Amino acid sequence: MVDTRSGKSTTPYTKAQEEQVATVLRERKEKQTKELIKQAKKLALQEEQAAKRKKLEEEMERLKKEEEEKMKEVEEEEIEEEEEKEEPLLKRSAEQRGETSGTKKEESWLEKKLSEWVANLSLGEEEEAMLYVPPEEKEAVIREWEAEKDPLRRQTIEEEKKLE
Repeated sequence: MVDTRSGKSTTPYTKAQEEQVATVLRERKEKQTKELIKQAKKLALQEEQAAKRKKLEEEMERLKKEEEEKMKEVEEEEIEEEEEKEEPLLKRSAEQRGETSGTKKEESWLEKKLSEWVANLSLGEEEEAMLYVPPEEKEAVIREWEAEKDPLRRQTIEEEKKLE
């Protein structure tokens, strides 16, 4: 037994008690080490998933840009085809009437007016078609577009509804 300054007495640990305490401390340290390893693995997995998610988002963005570029190319080709179809019609009609080709200024003015007329005509067809759609259906379609979060899916729905 050992007396302390405060006047209390204590007994030193026996060898068995010291070994028991050392075992408990060792087990606690092992448990903490295992927990740290487990947390490190979780963190690594989360980082890996975040990297994959970012890669997928980048891939989706790239695909979206490619799709937009393809759509632009297709639209440009359609416009060129329409212009090619319109040009021979103008020349043929002038030749049939026995007219000679005018100056470049007159031709460009005529082409400009014709393209404006075609654009207004196509706009008029869409507006006329919209007059036949009841307001309830219009509102339902608009709500459906707004509810869709994915821009590609929204655009697809919008195009399908326009085609209908």
